[in-house]
Amino acid sequence: MSQYRILITTIYVLLTGVLGIASVTTHAVVLEEIVVTAQKREQSIQDVGISITAFNAEQIKRLGFTSTQEIDQQTPGLMVTDYGNGVTTVFTVRGSSQLDFADHQEAPVAVYLDGAYNSYLSGVGFMFYDLERIETLRGPQGTLFGRNATGGLVHLITAKPTREFEGYGELSGGEYGKIRFEGAVSGPLTDAVSGRLSLLFDNDDGFVENRLGDDLLDTDNKSGRAQLLFEPNDDVSLLISGRWAIDDINGQGYSVTQAVTSADGLVRLSNSGPAYQSFCENVVVFGPTTPATLPPRADCLGLIEPDDGIHKVGIDEVGFFEREHYGITATLNWDLGNFRIVSITDWQDLTKRYREDTDGTANTLFNFLQDMDSNQISEELRVHWETDQSRWVAGAYYLNIDGSFDVGGEFPAFGFDTDNHQELETETYAFFLQGEYDITPEWTAIAGIRWTEDEKDYVFDAGCSGIIIPDFGSICGFFAGLVQGDGVPPTSRSEGEYSATFELDWQPNEDWLVYGKVTRGTKAGGFNGGSFGNFLLSEAEYDGEVLTSYEGGFKATLFNGTTRLNSTIFYYDYEDFQTFTQLGVTIFVFNIDAEVLGGEIELITNPWEGWEFMFGVSLLDADQKDLEYAGVTRDRPLPNAPEVSFNGLGRYEWPMFDGTMAAQLDFSYVDERSLNTIDHPALITDSYFVLNGKLSYITGDGRWQADLWVKNLNDEDYIQTGFDTSTASGLNIEVAAPPRWFGGTITYRWN
Repeated sequence: MSQYRILITTIYVLLTGVLGIASVTTHAVVLEEIVVTAQKREQSIQDVGISITAFNAEQIKRLGFTSTQEIDQQTPGLMVTDYGNGVTTVFTVRGSSQLDFADHQEAPVAVYLDGAYNSYLSGVGFMFYDLERIETLRGPQGTLFGRNATGGLVHLITAKPTREFEGYGELSGGEYGKIRFEGAVSGPLTDAVSGRLSLLFDNDDGFVENRLGDDLLDTDNKSGRAQLLFEPNDDVSLLISGRWAIDDINGQGYSVTQAVTSADGLVRLSNSGPAYQSFCENVVVFGPTTPATLPPRADCLGLIEPDDGIHKVGIDEVGFFEREHYGITATLNWDLGNFRIVSITDWQDLTKRYREDTDGTANTLFNFLQDMDSNQISEELRVHWETDQSRWVAGAYYLNIDGSFDVGGEFPAFGFDTDNHQELETETYAFFLQGEYDITPEWTAIAGIRWTEDEKDYVFDAGCSGIIIPDFGSICGFFAGLVQGDGVPPTSRSEGEYSATFELDWQPNEDWLVYGKVTRGTKAGGFNGGSFGNFLLSEAEYDGEVLTSYEGGFKATLFNGTTRLNSTIFYYDYEDFQTFTQLGVTIFVFNIDAEVLGGEIELITNPWEGWEFMFGVSLLDADQKDLEYAGVTRDRPLPNAPEVSFNGLGRYEWPMFDGTMAAQLDFSYVDERSLNTIDHPALITDSYFVLNGKLSYITGDGRWQADLWVKNLNDEDYIQTGFDTSTASGLNIEVAAPPRWFGGTITYRWN
């Protein structure tokens, strides 16, 4: 799809909507209003000039979202890829992403929980329970939110303590041994104190069958949240929230396919026995185990992989994933009449141990290991005030992340092991101001600025042990001159950058908002690391990125309030975009310029009594500019940026047995996309279409609810992400998405 086609399509939708202002009669909104906090205060989603997708608690339950890995199914422009039930979770918004799975990296798409930033790629893949709302904000958000977010942010807002007693319990069961319990109880403890306790237990046996051992991609999660809300008077409230999440599951199980590196340097899937045989003999270190022709679906060592689907593997090393994540947040709101003060203090601690069979076969080629122990503390202090024509927020932000990371690889077939130790401390200071001024009753100008100072201290202690080569010494000597041989001595980087936004809103009546904005977003630079430092010391550091975003859109409430139509068009100009490439088993981050042109359309409508429909579309033309590989320089697509993706939902409710029955179908389609900065044909996934279904019954008093559900109803086989290991074993390894999954849920609510 060309840039012009995207531009014309989105402009047509924008113009159609804007021209419709004159012919649409305004009416009160009858759709359920969604209130968001995208601008640090409560507003209707239709009154905010930001491209937002939001789901309230009821919608989250209707859609069956149980983890962060699922919200992209109904969020245009968002892709969530996961390396196995939260091991490393990557959010990509409009092509902006951080696909390095090293635990010390931060992502350009920030994740917040109740206003507190979560910096961990290994800590944002968590289970949903007792949520009030999910907000996904597309585009740079640096002027208001605590941590710079060039790509956007995902904000999870939990249900809070209540002054009236309430609670619920929810039990689910299904295929693959699925047992899930979620529950909460809330109410007053004294005249001035309320409390809420929320718990989750989630367990299943895993959907990837291992012929040689335990099944993989299983679930064993225990999470909880305890909250106390102190309200000594009408002007002051203090919410203290403590939370925990504990995971103890098996490691990753990769699906494997034959792959070869062609003469042009690009990796392709192999469909030729002789060509694959030649590649194995001349490129792969070991070559075939015998000179005989390799049988079909064999790797370069002669191990045969049966053609029985992406959800069956045969690995000799099951591995494990153990994670403990604890946090506490204190949120103070103090109303001083003309001013309101907000303070959010947050502390988190994350420990992780991970081991996987990276080659994805019964061969003992290489295993990958990660250990991390990190804590972070942040403080955000804001002051809000208003006049008759303006609204203001000013604030300061502090963040400290202190992590210790051990990452290594076992390469028995190559005769060496690595054991690398990395430490990174990040300290951030920021100051920000944003104001809105009503020029006229219809026109509003918004401007904001933020200054951020980032300081990072880093060390990479390289560890290697290996076989002894006569007259040479340890094989590890071959790594001299690389980071894997010499490490990275204690080093630091410091940088200051500004973020800014200017927006003009036109609101001709209560049902229409048309907006245009220019935003500058930044993300600090950092350091490369990994299990195998096969890069030079001069390449260990990469620069910060700067994104200038130009965006325009509208939000409309139509047809007697039964329909909402929101659309946006944008152009991104990236300077020093932080992209990546794969160097063996290590992801290597570097800088290059990039451009993205695209748009989103979202529609929700209740055209007839009992019926509800929702549709969303994302269009992208996302390119890295003049990227050189194997002697060829050209524009290459951004990873995880499909040109087209769309989603939808249809739901019908009708009365039955003094209650309500509901039938629902929802779907999502994702076009083919590249999984790597270099667009190897073997790392371009096929498009996929996923259909989900649910049948529900709610009693007349609303206390009991029963659901029968199926996820991936059409049993679509598709890949979340993948990596090239062709020069080591003649294979690509891929992370399979879940297959068709049936189950049921029973919920009881009391108040």
